[in-house]
Amino acid sequence: MGFLGKLFGSEKELPPLDPSSPAAKLIEKQKSVLEAFVGKLKDPVELVPGDVAIYAFIGHPPDRFGIAWFEKDGSEHNLKTLVQARKLTVLQQNTFSTHLRQAYEKHTADPRFSMTLGGKKVKVTPAAGLEKDLVRVIHEVE
Repeated sequence: MGFLGKLFGSEKELPPLDPSSPAAKLIEKQKSVLEAFVGKLKDPVELVPGDVAIYAFIGHPPDRFGIAWFEKDGSEHNLKTLVQARKLTVLQQNTFSTHLRQAYEKHTADPRFSMTLGGKKVKVTPAAGLEKDLVRVIHEVE
C-alpha cells in the first residue's frame, strides 16, 4: 500500500519485533551501522537478519527494490560493489535481480515485524529460509 494506504489507514500494521528475539539481538550487534544506513535512505527498508549477514531490501520488493548487506564486521555491500568486485555483465546483473525477486516472493508469507532504527520504522523478516536463499543467490554469482 502506498500513499493512499497510509492516508486512509489501510496499510497493515506489523507487530513489534520482540527485543529479546534472536533477530533483534543480531540487529543490536550492528545497530550503529544499520541506523546510519537507514537514516540516509528515504525509501522503506526491510531487514533480514541472519548468521552470515544482515540483508536490507530497499524500496518495494518484489517490484522495485535494491539490496544491501552488512557482514559481521560491519562492512556494507550492495549490487554496485558486487558488480565491481565480480565484473558482472548486464545479463548476470539481470539474472541476479531476478533470483533475488524470486527468493523474496517465495517467502512473502513469512512473519514480518516492525522496529525503529535511527528514528525510522523498518520492517524485519526473521526468516531462516529467506536468509538461506539470499546467501545462495548472492554467492551463486561467484
